[in-house]
Amino acid sequence: MSSETEILEAPIAVDDAVIDDIGNDDDFLITIDLNSATPAFEQIRSQLDGLIRVGLLEAGASMPPMRGLAKQFGVSLGTVQHAYEELEASGLIVTSPGRPARVAEGKRMPCDVLAAIECLAVAAHQKNVDLHDTQNVLGAMWQMKR
Repeated sequence: MSSETEILEAPIAVDDAVIDDIGNDDDFLITIDLNSATPAFEQIRSQLDGLIRVGLLEAGASMPPMRGLAKQFGVSLGTVQHAYEELEASGLIVTSPGRPARVAEGKRMPCDVLAAIECLAVAAHQKNVDLHDTQNVLGAMWQMKR
């Protein structure tokens, strides 16, 4: 494998709309780093999970077609299927034979929680705090409040 990082990006097409120009940057593209230690299916799964939870993929909306995502990223259909299976197992999407996968009802985070998370993300980014460290601290704090 090359020492250069190969990152692939693709806009998310949902119900004939393309989510690639929301916000100030290309924040809502799915990005896959083929040289990452994180498997491609997990990168796809986690990013779609986030888009669902923040409400960019709304309840009842059709998910991006698996074949289309596989083609855009140059990964196998099985890789994308694995991501979708994990999303379904976690209750974020529902599937039925012969029909497109759809976003499940009631999976969007409450607006006040999203606002607090956005403030955390902005502050951490401005202070150059590592994303992984931020996630670990948030996870530890969440566990302490249980």
